Amino acid sequence: MASNNDDEVDLRALNYTETINANLICCICQAPFIDPVVLVCGHTFCSTCIYQACDASPVCPIDRSPVSTDDIQPAVKIISNMVNELLVECPRSEEGCTHVGQRQYIESHVKSDCQYTFTSCDLEECKALVLKKDLTTHVSTCKYRPAECKMCKRKMRAIELEDHHRLCPAEIIQCPHCDTSRPRSEHPSHLLTCPRHPVTCTHADFGCPWQGDREALETKHINECAYEGIKDYLHQQQQSEQQLRDQVKAVSKENEMLKRQHDDLYQQFHSLSDQLALMFPSHFVPESGPTGGESPPPPLTETQRLKNEIETISTNLQNLELKQNMTLMTETFRLQEEMQSLRTICHGMRMQMHYLMMDRRGAAAATATSAGAHHHEPRASSSNAAAASDNNATAGSVPVLNKMRSWLDAPNMRQDTKL
Repeated sequence: MASNNDDEVDLRALNYTETINANLICCICQAPFIDPVVLVCGHTFCSTCIYQACDASPVCPIDRSPVSTDDIQPAVKIISNMVNELLVECPRSEEGCTHVGQRQYIESHVKSDCQYTFTSCDLEECKALVLKKDLTTHVSTCKYRPAECKMCKRKMRAIELEDHHRLCPAEIIQCPHCDTSRPRSEHPSHLLTCPRHPVTCTHADFGCPWQGDREALETKHINECAYEGIKDYLHQQQQSEQQLRDQVKAVSKENEMLKRQHDDLYQQFHSLSDQLALMFPSHFVPESGPTGGESPPPPLTETQRLKNEIETISTNLQNLELKQNMTLMTETFRLQEEMQSLRTICHGMRMQMHYLMMDRRGAAAATATSAGAHHHEPRASSSNAAAASDNNATAGSVPVLNKMRSWLDAPNMRQDTKL
């Protein structure tokens, strides 16, 4: 009996064909020795059996004497020769192998000579497992074996041969209409000229319902067909119709292009409207574009609407510019009036300063006159004359100054500025 791998042999499972001496049987596995070893006490065991037994309990399985792995020594050569020369059956005997030989050669027989072991098919694409004795038969019938078409001599795999026969160009086939035979490669061209092949009238596109053999079409129907006499006119109409179709197709393409341009302009317009609405919220109201589920209006109507909206925006911009100019002009006039008022105030302050300077000069002249009277009596007349003249000048300027003060203190001259 072989193990899972057919090339490996389990020596303990072999069937022996002769009576085995009891001294050649291991007392642990109850099978002839395999790689026999001997202990110090003289007992012999299989090497694998005694090592496993010592791992469980380091004593001799027979006399229970202590054993260590150093005490295990190979048995004498004659014992190994005796067990290796025992006659055994092939592990594949149940499959039909009748080979009997010495145990030492049984592995070589299974690997090389046994015809009842499984091996893979020699063909790379197959790799099926078959018995060695059936390998030759399998290769001769394998579906992946090389094959050749007998008609076209093309080489292929046997599995493809059956499908190839249905399409082989060299296969002789019979025409189903005229019962003539020819290679398959010539059959399509034959159908174009076969006299019994069913065809329709050449004017079927124009409405002729006739159907029949090609021979009847050429010899009988074509002379009786009502469309034959007006075929030139029908072909001309067909060409005109094709030209119209081409024009419609070109117009459709142009329409699609214009629609795309219209959508782009529509988006640009709404983007511009949104920007203007952010800059001038009181004059522009942002508009939302068309939703995804709604289709845009027709191109002509939408174009007109866009023109109207652009004109409205231009008008709003002009009105806004006019309002800004009016506001700027009004503010300019107000600033000019305030500047004029400031100039008047500055002039009044200058006049007041002049009045104060004149008062000081008058006081200084009076002081100088009194001092000169004590020190220079002879000149009293001339000094008195000068003082009199100054007093007269001062007396003459007082009404003018009083009038100017009253004019500066008037409420109309004290205007509040907004600067």
